Amino acid sequence: MKTLIILLFFTLASGAIAAETPELTKENLKKKAVLINELQNKILMKGSTVEDIDKLFFHYTDDFIYIHEVYGGTYTREHLYNNSIKYLKEGEYQMTGARYKIISIIAGYKAVSLERQQTYQGVTSNHLTVFEFEGDQISRIIEYWK
Repeated sequence: MKTLIILLFFTLASGAIAAETPELTKENLKKKAVLINELQNKILMKGSTVEDIDKLFFHYTDDFIYIHEVYGGTYTREHLYNNSIKYLKEGEYQMTGARYKIISIIAGYKAVSLERQQTYQGVTSNHLTVFEFEGDQISRIIEYWK
């Protein structure tokens, strides 16, 4: 009986420790934001693959959401993943250069704000994007531009 109680204690304690997700440092948040930007750019490129999409979505939490009020509102991880696969298979991803270039990053507590520059159809514009993190995964991306 005593052994069972000790075993139960260690099982519960190890589960509690595993459930705690360490926060990223400001420097690691910045590095992760750069990586996600690179992965987002990669899937839009000519010759991208389902594996490229999977690499990006690996960095999103299961309950990840994308919010862009100007362009459609809120999207779930599943919706974005399915659309990414659909557009890839339809040949929509044909870019030959990166869509987004990071201009600046401000790291805060579990979040980063990015100023990203995009050139689309000859017009260059800067956009504000916020990545929110749970541990080392992104739980939400919010776009603040139109």
